[in-house]
Amino acid sequence: MKTWGTKRGALAASSKRMALALLLGAGAASAQTTDSAPKTDGEQAPASTMHPFWANATAGYFFRAATFDRWSNGSPNLPGSAFKWAGGGVGAFLFGNTGEIADMLSFRATYNFVLPVWAPEAYPFNFILKDPDQSGYGVFGELNARVRLGDNSVVIGRQTIRNQWFMDGVYRFFNKLDQSMIGARDIRNMNWLTFEGVTLQGRAFDESVRYYGGYVTKIKQVNEDRFLNLYQGAWNVFQYPMSTRMGDSNGMAYVGMNWKPTNDSMVSASYHNAQNMVNMVYVDYDHVFRMEGTQYFRASAQWMYQESNGQSLMRGVNGSPGPSFHTNYGGIYLEARPVAWWIPYFAAGITSDRNQIYSPFSLGPSYLIQRIGENSLAGERTWIAGTTLDFASFGLNGLSFDVTYGSRTNRNVNGNPDLPVANWYETATDLIYVFPQDGFFKNLRARARWASAIQKGNTWSAAQNSVVYVDYPTTDVRFDLQLNIPFN
Repeated sequence: MKTWGTKRGALAASSKRMALALLLGAGAASAQTTDSAPKTDGEQAPASTMHPFWANATAGYFFRAATFDRWSNGSPNLPGSAFKWAGGGVGAFLFGNTGEIADMLSFRATYNFVLPVWAPEAYPFNFILKDPDQSGYGVFGELNARVRLGDNSVVIGRQTIRNQWFMDGVYRFFNKLDQSMIGARDIRNMNWLTFEGVTLQGRAFDESVRYYGGYVTKIKQVNEDRFLNLYQGAWNVFQYPMSTRMGDSNGMAYVGMNWKPTNDSMVSASYHNAQNMVNMVYVDYDHVFRMEGTQYFRASAQWMYQESNGQSLMRGVNGSPGPSFHTNYGGIYLEARPVAWWIPYFAAGITSDRNQIYSPFSLGPSYLIQRIGENSLAGERTWIAGTTLDFASFGLNGLSFDVTYGSRTNRNVNGNPDLPVANWYETATDLIYVFPQDGFFKNLRARARWASAIQKGNTWSAAQNSVVYVDYPTTDVRFDLQLNIPFN
């Protein structure tokens, strides 16, 4: 670990103390916005004598506890295919938001941390504990200023980026979770991605359009305690010690919008340019056909185009320039709610033979993301069928069960048909409970997940410089719990 000089370390410690004071002081101040004298019957509460900067401040603790256990015994034909990733922790983040100065300027900070509760040293890379030593960590994930002008806001500094806008009255949002190629990547592990940069969000045309854009220069991975350039922090994440990571991306510019021409339809589009890495174009159309009560049928289609730029670092190794590439993907998504308790859904897509689809800065908006496997490989033909059971109709409010089965075939390495990748058959289940009543535990969310993916077929072995046949499963088991606890 890098040792800081005495002066620099003192300045860093001072900055942390000031930010933590903002977190705690926001809640304390907002809890004291009125006179504490008792009121008689019919007497109105005295008006706040505090400046809105303090009077409207909020603070709290977003609590999470999570475990992650993914393993495979691999195939004897494929050296290095056996692995295990495991760990668990508690933490997430303290947060504080000030009120506005001059109805315009406010500030936000979060202190993100994890305390290990299960840290087997031999099994890092579990998205919860800090890699590769399975330790806890603490870092100011967000530390920013926000300038609001009507329906437009600019955020400067460390921040979480969320550009979602979902259709009203539909059940599943997982089919395009981040709805952008930059986002939180919230996989319920512990913390989410945060960025350093300047971002803009706004609304127009009677709020039927929500637009966004920005320029980000650094990223903090979901289980890291430092911000790195976009290549090292988002793509070259398995290179340790961290001091050996090479390669640089100066930042990413992006722009996008979500437009609802009617209450039952939405068009989404975005463009992202990550320097020395990738250009990404995304368009999506989503339509809901309403029926009686909560019944509906939903149909969506999307298309992505990606190409390398600059040094094409994503196709190189540890910062070395790689070959240029371009690729695209098209997909459809269908969802229905024929009765209140049953929500079946189906997704399918085709990826170009030229290259895989990337989404290093968010979970991504692709319909084809699964529980273990994520974005599609070159040449991939994908389909996923699933159903959600909502037990509220049977008096069990807040309880649901989701099961999916997916198939990924015709895959290859970076557009080379002579380097095949085995077929992927994945089954996944989620049991979710959200506490439905008012009070301290309102919206407490608990989830148990089990998933299994079988890789079967011919696959390229770089270690053996040949194609081998494999047939082996990977198993994924997770538990997580979360609760937002406001201090005021």
